[in-house]
Amino acid sequence: MLKKVVKFFTDNYIIFCTYALIGWIYEVSWYLIIENTFVNRGVLFGPFLPIYGFGMLILLLVLKKFMTKKHETNNPLYLSITLFTVVTFIYVTIIEYTTPKIYRVDYFLQNYGLGLIIINLIIIILVNLFIKLTKNEKVKKIDTTIVLVFLAIWIITTLIEFVSHYFIETYSHTLLWDYTYDFLNINRRVNWDASRNFAIGGTFFLYTIQPLLDKFLKNAKLNTKIIITLIIGIPMLIDLIINVILK
Repeated sequence: MLKKVVKFFTDNYIIFCTYALIGWIYEVSWYLIIENTFVNRGVLFGPFLPIYGFGMLILLLVLKKFMTKKHETNNPLYLSITLFTVVTFIYVTIIEYTTPKIYRVDYFLQNYGLGLIIINLIIIILVNLFIKLTKNEKVKKIDTTIVLVFLAIWIITTLIEFVSHYFIETYSHTLLWDYTYDFLNINRRVNWDASRNFAIGGTFFLYTIQPLLDKFLKNAKLNTKIIITLIIGIPMLIDLIINVILK
């Protein structure tokens, strides 16, 4: 029993640290490219952003079984959600790059919400009708799972960012990020660009990096994983105590 608990903890801690590190590299690189300056993002001194680690653990918990199931186009529900995701992504992206800045979601809905609904309805009805009438079995069995996973990641990571922003602002009275002047923001806590990037990145990592990490965790000896956990965990705990708890 103890061995199973240790294995569960070490596996998930290594996953947590992997994506916390990737998140830190992503955000630091963003500032280096956009503002040509190094900014150590987050509340820790070390190269980890815990929100990315926790976020990926939540995605794995919610979506791992969902990813193994085939969601084919002959199911009207899966097809409709897939089409809605793709059409909305294209529609909003076109507006983002062809119109003056629209900072808040409510402004966008007032000006472009009706058009989004109409276009989605037309395309969803026409494509569903086509799938129903076609005799091509390959078309009917196209797997749309990756698009549904993409949408789920988009929703989950947006909620995580919104809630995290709220708690950080409420309890530490600081703003680690502020999207007031960014395209399609909600209460300056989340915005279109960040959520889109999280969805793209999350989908990429779930389908590429995570299988490699799963393979490593499956083949690695428990003692090796314990050593890795201690080597990373002890400095991170000290970092947390000094820079967060005692600050």
